[in-house]
Amino acid sequence: MMLIRIAWRNIWRSRRRSILVIFAIAFAVMLALVRLGFDDGAFALSLQTAVRSSTGYIQIQEQGYNDNPTLQKSFVIPPETADEIKSDPLIAGSSPRIQAGGLLSFHNHSLGAMITGVGPKTEHLVTDFSQRVDHGTFLKNDTTPDIVVGYRLLKNLGARVGDSVVVLAQGYDGVLGNMFARIVGSVRTGSDAFDRAGAFMSVPVLQNFLAMGDRVNALALSLNNPNDVTRIVRTLDPQLKRQGLVAVPWQELLPQLNETMAWSHAAHVLFLCILFAVVGFGILNSLLMSVTERFREFGALLSIGMSNAMLAATTAIEMIIMVVIGFALGNAAGALINLHFIEHPIVIGGDMGRFLHEWGFQPIVPSSLSPGIFITAGAIVLTMSVVAAVYPLWRVARLEPLKGIRHT
Repeated sequence: MMLIRIAWRNIWRSRRRSILVIFAIAFAVMLALVRLGFDDGAFALSLQTAVRSSTGYIQIQEQGYNDNPTLQKSFVIPPETADEIKSDPLIAGSSPRIQAGGLLSFHNHSLGAMITGVGPKTEHLVTDFSQRVDHGTFLKNDTTPDIVVGYRLLKNLGARVGDSVVVLAQGYDGVLGNMFARIVGSVRTGSDAFDRAGAFMSVPVLQNFLAMGDRVNALALSLNNPNDVTRIVRTLDPQLKRQGLVAVPWQELLPQLNETMAWSHAAHVLFLCILFAVVGFGILNSLLMSVTERFREFGALLSIGMSNAMLAATTAIEMIIMVVIGFALGNAAGALINLHFIEHPIVIGGDMGRFLHEWGFQPIVPSSLSPGIFITAGAIVLTMSVVAAVYPLWRVARLEPLKGIRHT
C-alpha cells in the first residue's frame, strides 16, 4: 500500500511528463478503437448485405447438396426441427427454398434460367429480395403462377412486366414439364449472374410444377446476431444428422465472400501492427524519458538504502497507474467517436457511391461498439505498454547509486 501511495505522488510531482505518457497511451487506445470499429462495422455491413441478398446466415440442407446441388437432393422439413427453429430466440426467421434449372421462352426468345423458389410470406425474414424490385412488384401469394426475373433477363427476353412466359423444367420425377407464368416484376440484386439468368417463383407453385410434393432443397435461416452462427449450427446438427440433414453456415454457402473477408481482415491486422509499432515507439520514448529524467533522484534513493527491486517496483506501479488512466480516457474517447459514426456513418458519394449501390451495397462506412473491439484494442495497447516498459524498468533495476547521482 505504501508503494502505491508513493507511486501516486511521484506521478503528479511532474505533471507535464505524466500527462504526456497518459495521453500517449490514451491516443493509442482511441486510435485502435476507432480503426477496429470501422473495420468491424464495414465487415458486419458487408456480411449482412451479402447474406440478405442471397443465402441467409444458415441453410438446412440434405448432406452433400451444397457441394453438388440437384433437385433430387431435397427433403420434407421435419416438424420437430420447424418447432425448434420457431422457439429459438436467436433465430429471427426461416424461409424454404427450391433451386431448379429451367428455360424461359417469350415469342422468339428462349433463355436458360436458374429458378429459385421462395416463400412470399416468409422470404422477407431472411433476405431483402423484395426490396430489390426494379419494376413491378415481388411475389405476393403462394397460389398464382407468377414469376419475378432479373432485370437483364427481362431485357434479353424482350418482354415487359405483365407479359406471360413459358417455363420449361425437368421435374423431381425426371419428366419435362411446361407452364405459363406471368411476369409480375423484375429485380436488380447487384449480382450480375443472377440479374442475367435468375428468376423467383413461389415454393408451392414450384412444388406442384416439379412434382416435389412437400419437399424443398433448403430452409434458409436468419439470425438476430451474426456471431451466433456457430452456436446455432452446433445446436441443430445433432438432430439434423439423424435425418440425413446438415446445417450449413454462410462461410460454406459463400466461400468466396469468406475468403475475401479473411484476406481483408489479414490486411487490416498487418496495417494495425505497423501503425501500432510506430505508436509503441512513442510510448517507449515517453516512458524512457520519465525514467531517465529522474536518474539523479533514483541515485539518491539508492544511496540512502532503497533497494533496486523496490525502486523498480515503485516505478512499475507508476507505469501501471498511468496505463490504467490512459486506458480509461482512450476507451471513453474511442467509444464516443464510434458512437457518433454509428449514428452518423460516413456516406460515400460520387461514382463510388453509385457503383456500390448498383451492386447492392449501402454506400456508407459505419462504425461499431462490439465488445470484441474493446478486447482487441486493450490487448494490443496493453502488450505495447508492457513491451515498452521492459527497457526503462531494466535500466532502473540495474542503476548504480553513484551513476544515478552523476547522471545529467
